[in-house]
Amino acid sequence: MRTGTYTSTLSFSSILLMVVLATGAASAQTADEIVKKMDENMTFNTRTGNATLEVVRAGQGTDTRTLRLWGRGFDDSYSEFLSPARDQGVKYLKIGKSLHMYLPRTEKVMTISGHLLRESIMDSDFSYEDMLEARALLADYDAKVLGADALNGEDCWLLELTAKREGVSYYKRKLWISKKTHVAMKMERYAETGLLLKTMTARDIKVHGGRNYPMVLEMQDAMRKGSKTTFTMIDVVFDVAIPETTFSRRNLMKGN
Repeated sequence: MRTGTYTSTLSFSSILLMVVLATGAASAQTADEIVKKMDENMTFNTRTGNATLEVVRAGQGTDTRTLRLWGRGFDDSYSEFLSPARDQGVKYLKIGKSLHMYLPRTEKVMTISGHLLRESIMDSDFSYEDMLEARALLADYDAKVLGADALNGEDCWLLELTAKREGVSYYKRKLWISKKTHVAMKMERYAETGLLLKTMTARDIKVHGGRNYPMVLEMQDAMRKGSKTTFTMIDVVFDVAIPETTFSRRNLMKGN
């Protein structure tokens, strides 16, 4: 009788241990699946559109710029500022991890690298490093599910991403990913010390080409009190033909 009771208890403990281990493995797998789905949703062959970049600084009012955008896959983008007059003709070319800028006043192409990557774009809350980020986050981060949360009435998965290697822009991230659209509705970016550096939120989700895509991204740099930058996409078109020459240094000088 005692032996039977011991055997039953041991079996239950073993089963409980297997369930716990299986749950842990499932959580890790689920985190990867959620991030992959988010990446897939934001992936496109090509994209064109117009945009506004609105920068609000405490005590300085609002500064608004307009620009034209071309994109190709994860890594390549080309943008040209249209207004105001002081910024007209400024262009950026991103090819993989390389970023180049054309300044019409000097008629020169400048490669942005090193410490300059941490500088802000057009005095905004977005840095050049932010611009260079690849969307395939799992290449640089380990992901885990922290739980579920509601954000502005949207049911979300709450994920934590921790850097796999040195040299990534942000050591840790927290993501609120919509269970309905797989869009990252909010992303907090942290230093290795745990200091919150930036918070980005997404809104105005539209369906384009079978994908859910945020038309508005708002970035707040925690180091710049009272500052926020709103990036708004307009007239977005996906999977259109874009000449190969668009994504070239030569095009920076030539224009469109």
